[in-house]
Amino acid sequence: MTRAFAYLSPKNIPQVGVEWDGKFYNFTQAWEIFKQIKLDGKAPELGFIQIIVELDLFHTETFDEVFNTLREYRPLNDLLLSPPFTFQVPIERPQKIICIGRNYREHAKELGNAAPSEPVFFAKAPSSLLAHEQTVRLPSGVGAVHHEIELGVVIGKTASNIAADGALDFVAGYTILNDITARELQKKDIAAGLPWFRAKSFDTFCPIGPYLIPRESIADLQNLNIELRVNGKIRQEASTAEMIFPVIELVSFVSRFCTLYPGDIIATGTPAGVGPLQSGDVMEGEIEGLGVLRNSIS
Repeated sequence: MTRAFAYLSPKNIPQVGVEWDGKFYNFTQAWEIFKQIKLDGKAPELGFIQIIVELDLFHTETFDEVFNTLREYRPLNDLLLSPPFTFQVPIERPQKIICIGRNYREHAKELGNAAPSEPVFFAKAPSSLLAHEQTVRLPSGVGAVHHEIELGVVIGKTASNIAADGALDFVAGYTILNDITARELQKKDIAAGLPWFRAKSFDTFCPIGPYLIPRESIADLQNLNIELRVNGKIRQEASTAEMIFPVIELVSFVSRFCTLYPGDIIATGTPAGVGPLQSGDVMEGEIEGLGVLRNSIS
């Protein structure tokens, strides 16, 4: 499987890394060499995953072509990367983060809600994004803050009023997202008939990553194990097969009400088992094939 990630070089320069053929490579550098060989240097710099997505180049075929071409001309050893990496958010400036509420029946039930008859969606502020291995900060005075592990969908092409049967054509790839929520504040706002936005949008309330996986790399999107652990103990455990509305329906539905642009993120809902976070906790969200998103709490 090909997995891309954003990281900082030793000189603190944002770069794109790619796990390809079982090894990690500097794709930013690989692309610069590739475009000199194949494109006469006439191609944009790809210093960040966002740019690759926006240019509709985020495909397994792109990565295969670049590395296979380079391998014909030169060794790849100087492009190899060695962990650990200082991860950055894979999508740095989405226009919007759309979240789907109550998309797992048991989660709706645990919060005292009925399962919806159509998707319920709301937004998180892009300023809430947080990278893998960075720290979620608990705001004071808002009460309990909960974890919510979710499959994240990153849009690859502009989508407006699209049909469900072609919705995946507008997706670039998938990642892990944690919809951190100030639960007591959310309940207070709901009781007052107010939006959920502020309970969802504190700084650091949207951990995402560590990887972005090209769409073609996931064979069965609606059959992935999903799990969240706090201090090594399982809190949430389910399968994406349990979604009320599958990803193709969600992308289509949201596109009926707002145009989706490359880099936009859709969080597809969380399973049952959400619970409180405390300072000092270590939280790990894992989705089959997508890696492990790890964040500490302070």
